[in-house]
Amino acid sequence: MSNLPKPSAEGSGLSLAQLWHHYTKYPYLLAKIVLAAVIIVLSYIALNTVEAVLFPVLVSLLLAYVLDPAIDWFEHRGMARSSGILLFLVLGAIGLLVFVLFLYPTIAHLLVAVGEKFPPLLDLLRTDAIPWIEATLSIQVPANLSVAMTEYGETLQAQVPRVAKSVSAWVGSAWTKTGSIVASLMNVVMIPVFTFYFLRDFDLMKAKAETFIPLPQKPWILSRLRGADKVVGAYIRGQIEVAIILAVLYATGLATVFGFMGVGVTSGIAVGLLTGLLNVVPYFGFIIGILLSTAIVLIEWSGWWPLMGVALVFGVVQGLEGYVITPRIVGEKVGLSPVAVILVLLLGAEILGLLGVVLAIPLAGAFGVVLPDIIRVYKTSNFYTGVVDLDGPETEPTTTDPDATS
Repeated sequence: MSNLPKPSAEGSGLSLAQLWHHYTKYPYLLAKIVLAAVIIVLSYIALNTVEAVLFPVLVSLLLAYVLDPAIDWFEHRGMARSSGILLFLVLGAIGLLVFVLFLYPTIAHLLVAVGEKFPPLLDLLRTDAIPWIEATLSIQVPANLSVAMTEYGETLQAQVPRVAKSVSAWVGSAWTKTGSIVASLMNVVMIPVFTFYFLRDFDLMKAKAETFIPLPQKPWILSRLRGADKVVGAYIRGQIEVAIILAVLYATGLATVFGFMGVGVTSGIAVGLLTGLLNVVPYFGFIIGILLSTAIVLIEWSGWWPLMGVALVFGVVQGLEGYVITPRIVGEKVGLSPVAVILVLLLGAEILGLLGVVLAIPLAGAFGVVLPDIIRVYKTSNFYTGVVDLDGPETEPTTTDPDATS
C-alpha cells in the first residue's frame, strides 16, 4: 500500500488531511471559541437582567440540593416526605428569628461600642500601657513605636470614628442594594415555597433532566455530574455541619470568658455563634471572631486573664476544627481547597453579586471534575506534544506527508 498522500480534488497536491491541518482546522477552532465567547457574554447579560427573579429560584434549588439527602433519610425511616420538608423549613424559620431578634441586634450593639470606645483605648495605650510595660518588665519599648503612638495617636483617635461611620454607611448601602434582592417580601415568601416544591419533586426533576442529555454523550456526562455532586455536596453539607459545631463551641467558650469579665454571657454567645456560622467561608469566621473578641476585651479591660481566655478559646477550637472536626466530617475526598473556595466566592461576588456567590461553589466543583479531562486533551494535543498528526478528521484515512520529514 502506497504511503504517498492522496491527491485532493482541487489539484493542489495536498491530501484532505493536510488541507484540514494546514488550513481548515484553525478557522474551525476560532469559530468555536467565538461561539463560546458569545454564549458566555449573552448568558452574563441574561443573568444580570433577570437576577431578581433567578436569585430566589437558585437559592431554593441550592437549599433543596443540600437538604435532599436528609429528607431521603427521614423518608426511608417512615416519615412522609412533605412532613420532613416542613420540619426543616420550621427549623430554618426558627434560625432566621434567632438572627433577626438576637444575633443581629447584639452584634450591632457591640460594633457600636467598639467604635465609640476605641479612641480612648488608643489614648490609654499611649499614656499608660507603654510606660507600665517599660516600668514593670524593665524593658525599653522601641522608640519608633513610642514615637508612632505619640505622633499618630491623636490622628488615629480622630479618624477611627470617621472610619467607623464610613464602614457603617458602606454596610448600610450594601444592605440597601442587597435588600432589593434578598429582603423583599416576595423573595422571603417565595424561597421557602420554592424550596418545598423542589424538595418534594427533587428525584423526579433529576430523572426528567437526564432524559434531555444527548444519548452518545450520556455516560460521560452522567459520570461527571456524579463526580461534581460528590465534590460539591460533600463540601457544602460538610461545611454547614462544621459551622454548626464550631458555633456551639465558640459560643460556649466566649460566653464563659465574657461572663467572667462582666461583659455579658449573651454577648459571648452572639460573637461565638457569628464566628462559627461565618466559618462556612474558610478563615472568615475565625478572623472576624478573634478581631471582634479581642477588641471587646480591650475596651472592657479588666486584666490579662480575659485576653488569655479569648486566645485559649480560639486556639483550642481551631485545633479541634483542624485536626478532629473537619477531617472526620468533610474528610479528604473533597477537592476544594480553602484558598480556591475564597477565590471563587470573591470572583462570583465581583461578577454577578449575590447571584455569583450562590453559583460559585457548584460551578467550581463542576470545573474541578472536568479539569482532568481538559488537561488530558491538552497533553495529547499537537500544541503540547509538538507532533503534527496528519490523520485529519475521523472520516479521513491515515496518511503521511513526505515533506514533514524533510
